[in-house]
Amino acid sequence: MVVRFCMKKCIKMYENKYKNLISARLIKNLEEKGFSLKFPSYESDEKLIIQILKEDNERLELALPLLLQHEFDYEKIKKNISKKELNILNKAILISKRIFDKENIINTHLKKIIRKYSLKEKITKEEFEYNYISFKESRRNKESNAEKKTAKQLTIRGKLNLQKALSTIYALGKLRIMDKIFNHEPLTNSELKYYYRSIRPLTLAILNENMRKYIRIIETSRKRLQD
Repeated sequence: MVVRFCMKKCIKMYENKYKNLISARLIKNLEEKGFSLKFPSYESDEKLIIQILKEDNERLELALPLLLQHEFDYEKIKKNISKKELNILNKAILISKRIFDKENIINTHLKKIIRKYSLKEKITKEEFEYNYISFKESRRNKESNAEKKTAKQLTIRGKLNLQKALSTIYALGKLRIMDKIFNHEPLTNSELKYYYRSIRPLTLAILNENMRKYIRIIETSRKRLQD
């Protein structure tokens, strides 16, 4: 029931608030062409929170708990927003505190603000679940993006290590021919002859299991002698 309510609310907000936004599909295609739609980032979380409140957009306001995880200057924000925006912020603080309690996230800074400014407001079950679901989804997305970034870095590092290892064994001319084979590019007759004469014997020697065991023993013995 709660999930259905959240989905309906999301759909309604998208219809009313997002008519003039650039479509995700268009952004993706433009970025693939090399056109960047990135904008300068904000200097502080306080400025980012203020800007979100100024937008008067319920969908953007769901991002507030993510920013309220860390300490922020409540007074600074308060001085730069309207009374209506302050009410939205205060409600977000109360909701965030409940979310963080449920997720075992330290929120001492929020408790101090709530106590100091006597923040009180009734939060419905639907409102809390709506924000809670969004918060958890955003955290999953962040973790997923971090994992993808790490995987990409490992892939790049692996390629660099491979190139370094190959260049230790094969000369540059041999590597060019090997790259052509790897990328399924046709070889000229002279390249093909050179491959069978100079590259393949070396490759077969590397793939020989007995030779690999022999080299492994030498490397292990060297380490023992050094110790």
